Amino acid sequence: MRLSIILFIAVTSLMNHSIAANLHLAIVTASNAETPGRGRSFAGILTRVERPVRRAVELALFESKTSFEAFGIVPELQVIDMDATKPLDEQLKAIRSTALTILDLPRPEFIEAAKILDQKGQTIVNVRHPDTDLRDTLCLPSLFHTIPSERMYFDALGQFLIYRGWRKVLIVHGPTEKDKVRTKILEQSLKKFGADISDLREFTLSHHPDDRDKNKPEFLTGGASYDVVAVIDSARDFGRYIQFSTRRARPVVGDVGLTPVGWHRALERYGAPQLNERYQLFDEDKPLSASEAMSDQEFAAWSAVKLITNSLGTVDSIAETVNPRDILAHPGAQVDLYKGTRGSIRKWNNQLRQPILLATGDAVVAVAPMPKFLHPKHYVDTLGLDEPESRCNLR
Repeated sequence: MRLSIILFIAVTSLMNHSIAANLHLAIVTASNAETPGRGRSFAGILTRVERPVRRAVELALFESKTSFEAFGIVPELQVIDMDATKPLDEQLKAIRSTALTILDLPRPEFIEAAKILDQKGQTIVNVRHPDTDLRDTLCLPSLFHTIPSERMYFDALGQFLIYRGWRKVLIVHGPTEKDKVRTKILEQSLKKFGADISDLREFTLSHHPDDRDKNKPEFLTGGASYDVVAVIDSARDFGRYIQFSTRRARPVVGDVGLTPVGWHRALERYGAPQLNERYQLFDEDKPLSASEAMSDQEFAAWSAVKLITNSLGTVDSIAETVNPRDILAHPGAQVDLYKGTRGSIRKWNNQLRQPILLATGDAVVAVAPMPKFLHPKHYVDTLGLDEPESRCNLR
């Protein structure tokens, strides 16, 4: 059984180090707080991969064995499953003060835990929530984000549409508050890169005949001129039926069709196939099929650990315990993301800068930033809230 199954990893060779230093990591989950239908549509159909991030974290630790040996480091991984019947702050006391804490929690529990740990000065990583407000208004100095933000996803989509010359966009969105918030972010991204919004249409899940202009794609997408239909459907339910049903024969993008993602099984360059294979076969007892890759959440967790282990050399000296904040806040900290460029942390909001993939279910069509979209400092900073746009200014 591989190293992935154990919590404590012993390093056998310390190379030039007489005393081992510890790197503490913690994953905080809340299995009893998860919604039973999470990751499923209204009809109960599986719409996305929803797995705990532990497998990805353990893969990153396994891949970092050489670095641990070189720097004389022993990693220790702690997994804490929150109990909803007990006070959250009491349970969080079990986490070591020097740990890199990955919060794999639903949004309400995530925000509460992040505030508690930030007040204690502990280092926290968001690997699950792309919400822009967590970067822009929550703005905690201890909180780092390795999953892309919604604005990064939609900026990548906006760049692709302009690059392809599809400037007239019909936006179709759901009735939920989440859909409306995400629609506003998409509008901002499209306007940022010069696209024209032909119209905004809200769909309904009602089957009443009087609602046919909102519940039938061919009526919902009629009466407008557009080059492409952008769908905002957080539940991935109604949007599944829009492809091949639009009034005009046009491509569909957004939450269905061509989708912006942080990671994808079909990326065929930059060593990505090898990373996907390592992930699929990592747990010999539970191998995954070739059609399964890391989800964006798992890739974010893998990236967080690899950013630490790839950047151990940025710290002048390593004491008995590695301080992950010193590494993450260091301007020289970088990680190979297997997407064509190295990732690093944006100093103003602690977001991991990274390329975004534009993909269908079976292929990666493009990697953003797209050509000719320029930035004065770092070309990947054309994706997401740039420093002048951000209300968060941490460093």
